[in-house]
Amino acid sequence: MSVEVGRRVFVGSVATGLPLFVGGGMPLAFAQRQSGTATNKDPVALELIAEMKRAVRGLSKAPSGEHSRRLASSLRLLAVWGTSNQLDARVKETLRGVIAREGRDVLVRREVDLAMFKAEAREFGFDGTSAAPLPSLPSVDYTARQRVVDDLLANGVTGRWRAVADMLETAANAFDRTASRRSAGMTLVAQTDPSVCRMIQQEMYNLSIQMAFWCAPWFYWVPEPCGLTTSAYLGVAATAWWYGC
Repeated sequence: MSVEVGRRVFVGSVATGLPLFVGGGMPLAFAQRQSGTATNKDPVALELIAEMKRAVRGLSKAPSGEHSRRLASSLRLLAVWGTSNQLDARVKETLRGVIAREGRDVLVRREVDLAMFKAEAREFGFDGTSAAPLPSLPSVDYTARQRVVDDLLANGVTGRWRAVADMLETAANAFDRTASRRSAGMTLVAQTDPSVCRMIQQEMYNLSIQMAFWCAPWFYWVPEPCGLTTSAYLGVAATAWWYGC
């Protein structure tokens, strides 16, 4: 199914009031954590995530304004999808449940499983044949982790997805300008905008912490939670590489 079909399904789902999430209380949550079985196979979200993966595979091979915009567009549509389904409220509820059961410190200090990250990255084109290298995970100090957790507990995730999309759009415009100058035969010099690199770095910090949460079994009710956040992180990391940050 193309992303255009996905958008039509999305609009139709919202218009008719069809539920896109599968609900579940605490007993179901613990059962799903034990079995590792996802309950949400929503076709709209899955198609948007598939489109994100295609865009990231493109970015792993070359700098492309088109692929950056495709990734940004998918993130914006996922934010709309999430808002229409109370995603932010459910994210906050899930994280508060983790804190209640396991303690805030466990949440804040949780790390990304490196083997899982590398396995996911291979699915996105970072398999030794990509032009952009497999990115390393940034070291994020405890204070910064606390800020990310506080933001998620206060605001959820859709606002962050929109912020990442805006940053990717800015980078896409820069890629387009570079391609245009090359086609015109202009000699290029380093034109990295430090402010854009700071935005990229901040989003990489945020997404690396989110990966640690979303790749845990806590978000069983979200379609492909690990694939979603990993694709966003790898897309931003590839953008950073091509942008020269």
